[in-house]
Amino acid sequence: MPTYQTLLPSNIYPFLESMVNLYSAIEKPMHVAVLAGEKIANIEKRLQSQFQVDSTTVRNVYHDLKGKHSSIRELRKSQTKELKSTISSIKKSIATQQKRIKVKHSLHQSTQKHRFIIHQKKRRLALLQQKLEKLKDSNINLCFGTKKLFLAQHHLEKNGYGNHQEWLADWKAARTSSFVMVGSKTYAGGNQLCRLDTQGQIVITVPPCLVKDYGSKITTQSIGFRYGQEFIDIALSPSRHKRGKSYRNGTEKPVTHRFVRKNGNWYLHTYVELPDIPTITSKTNGAIGIDLNVNNIAWAYCDSEGNLQDKGQIAINLDDKSSGQITHILSLAIAQILARAITHECPVVIEKLDFSSKKARLREGSKPYAKMLSQFAYSKFAELVHSKAKLSAIQVIEVNPAYSSLIGMVKFMSLYGLNSGTSAALVLARRGLRLSERLPRGCNALVSPVDDTKHVWTYWGRISKQLKGCHRHSYFEMKVRVEVKLNNQSPNGHHECLGKPQATCPHQERKLFGKSRNTSTILSSTSALGATSA
Repeated sequence: MPTYQTLLPSNIYPFLESMVNLYSAIEKPMHVAVLAGEKIANIEKRLQSQFQVDSTTVRNVYHDLKGKHSSIRELRKSQTKELKSTISSIKKSIATQQKRIKVKHSLHQSTQKHRFIIHQKKRRLALLQQKLEKLKDSNINLCFGTKKLFLAQHHLEKNGYGNHQEWLADWKAARTSSFVMVGSKTYAGGNQLCRLDTQGQIVITVPPCLVKDYGSKITTQSIGFRYGQEFIDIALSPSRHKRGKSYRNGTEKPVTHRFVRKNGNWYLHTYVELPDIPTITSKTNGAIGIDLNVNNIAWAYCDSEGNLQDKGQIAINLDDKSSGQITHILSLAIAQILARAITHECPVVIEKLDFSSKKARLREGSKPYAKMLSQFAYSKFAELVHSKAKLSAIQVIEVNPAYSSLIGMVKFMSLYGLNSGTSAALVLARRGLRLSERLPRGCNALVSPVDDTKHVWTYWGRISKQLKGCHRHSYFEMKVRVEVKLNNQSPNGHHECLGKPQATCPHQERKLFGKSRNTSTILSSTSALGATSA
């Protein structure tokens, strides 16, 4: 559900301060009651009487608190998954160090360095296992105002406070920084207590306990949204809804408002459901595959038969960028690709990836790999693609990225003169169209015997093992220098060469690659690397 933000006029700030203090006061005892297992109906009656508010206000506080509890549970699931992945990685690293110790022992060499590494990793392993046990606790620990700010009172100077009173002012402000009014489409303005109309007028119903100070209603004018105003207007379209045996005038969609104080100003964050926008794309027009890399976004457009029609790359630099800058850079690049999808009226295809477990193991990997993976903002990229494509009526297809780079290298890089990124993007586009990637005929000998009952990825897996450790430049260098027919021998038992000027007889491979490799090894490697599609 998208959120749109606007600045509120200062004349209603005193009322908003009173409202946020009221909501905060209700939230604390409600949190305790909910954790104790008390039913919401009983909580509602007690808090209504205690604070002199209506039932809708109590329900608004409950929905907001319920969202915080749900967020904590989801965060625990994510943290548990990451911790398990990190623990598994550390255990593997310890086992590797233990193997190295055995090798050093056999060579009568010092093992002090490896024993020290194992000692430190076991210490960290114990700490992580303790954290994992704490996460299994079903109790919800919620610190209003954040735990980080609460602990800052013990180190005032370090956190920029002159005295405890300065910290206390920030602490109270953080605990009372926002409140929410949940929408309902059965009421005018899409909300029972905060009614917004298409002319930009907001009418807020004042709780009974504050009527003496502010009256029964608070009204303000000229509320407009720089972005998303058209979707808010659609949500506010008049509509009749059946409630029980009667009908009530309401809106097309519910409109939820959150009032947020930031840097002394109050902002209105409005949440609306997007209308159902029919897509303008069709697979009969082909597809655009998108491959995200650390320093660029590669794309390739193919027709419905899977033939390449267009390609390109958009350079990006996410190194040392803030979250907002990363979002801006990716948004601009995605907008360019979606503009082409609108022109061709075709869907876009992206990879279905989850790097959370890999990022949890960064500490145990190499520094270049860790830096690359830490810059790889794929979750943000996928989120932006989905949100922008929905607004543009473009279908987004997520596919399994298995062997996409390998298939692109073996089948399409030399065929179309592509780089690794655009060739992988082409494979993704074809996969989104549900086109099969059969092996080139030259590769069949590497995976023989072929069983037609198995999935084609089984054989691409075997090809991947054959090419493991081979760099792309080596692949194409050997492909040009050596062309060998697989399992092709003359009747007299001698290998036949292709007869092309650049081809070299396999028996002379020792001269090209040096005497350290035997002929059989050269034949197997050049057969794998020289395989091309027919």
